[in-house]
Amino acid sequence: MGLDQLKMLGEGPYPLPMNQFMEINNIYLDTDICIIISKLPMDFPDRAQHVHDSYEFTIPSSAMPYVNIENQCFYTEKNKILPFNPGQAHGSFRPMLNKRLISLNVDNDALNEIAYSIFGKSNVSFKQGDYVFTNDLKTLINSFVEEYNNQQPGRKLVLKSLSTQIVVHLLRNIDSNMPLIVSSEYSTAKINIDKAIEYIRDQYSEDVSLEEAARIAHLTPYHFIKAFKAYTGKTPYEYLLQVKIHKAKELLSSHNLTITEICYMCGFNSLSNFTTYFKKKVGVSPSQYRKILSSRCR
Repeated sequence: MGLDQLKMLGEGPYPLPMNQFMEINNIYLDTDICIIISKLPMDFPDRAQHVHDSYEFTIPSSAMPYVNIENQCFYTEKNKILPFNPGQAHGSFRPMLNKRLISLNVDNDALNEIAYSIFGKSNVSFKQGDYVFTNDLKTLINSFVEEYNNQQPGRKLVLKSLSTQIVVHLLRNIDSNMPLIVSSEYSTAKINIDKAIEYIRDQYSEDVSLEEAARIAHLTPYHFIKAFKAYTGKTPYEYLLQVKIHKAKELLSSHNLTITEICYMCGFNSLSNFTTYFKKKVGVSPSQYRKILSSRCR
C-alpha cells in the first residue's frame, strides 16, 4: 500500500518509482492536505506528466526552467509558488536535475468549500505564474509539520485549523477567478443558500429532503438546484455526498469505529455503496485509506 494510490497525488508517471519517491521526501498527509518536502535532490525526466484531482502548489528551492503545463513551457524561479489546477496535466519539458521542492496538494472539495465560504462561489481556477512564497506561508507549513510530528492531544483539530489557514492564504495571494469584492445582492442570495447548506450538513446522516432544502432557501426545487450549483459548482446531491465522504475520512482516522459503523453513521444505506463511492472519490477503499493514514502516523 502506497501513497500513489491516493487520488490526491493522481496518476503517474512520477519522476521516480513511488517507493523511492517516498524515501527521498518527507510526506505529511492529513484529511484535506498533503505536504511533500524534499529530503534529497530529485531528478525530473523528460516529458513525464501526471494529472490529479487535487490542487497542487509547487515551491522549488532552485529555478525550474522547463515546467510543462498542458504542453506549455514555464520557467519557475526559486522560492516562488507555481499553482496547478485539478485535471491540469503537468510535468517537465526537458530533464531537470538535482531539484528540491515543497509541494502542497489540497483536496479539491476542501479548497472549494473554503472558497465558497469566503467568496460565495466555488470552482476555483488559479492563474499560472510565479507567486511569492511569503514568510507567513512558511510559518504555517512549519507549524503544520511540527504539529504533525508531535502527536499531542488535539492534534487533529490543530492540523485542520492550519490546513484551513494555508488554503485561505493561497486564495488571498494567488490570482484566480474568484471575485475581489462580493456584492450585497450576491451576499443576500448566498445567505439563503448557506442556510440550505447548513441543513444538509446537519442532516447528512439522515434523509435529506430536496423540498425542505429548497424551502429553507426560499426557492422552488427547480430553481434551488440551479442556484445551488451556480454558487457551489455542485448539485445538492453531489454536495451531500461530498459531506458524507469528508465525514467518513475524518472518522477513518480513528480506530474506535469499524468501517461498517462509519458507513451507516455517514448515511450510506449499504457497505457496498459506501465502498464504491469512497473509492471513486478518494482513489482507494475505506480500509486502504485507514491503513495509509496509520502508516503515516507511525
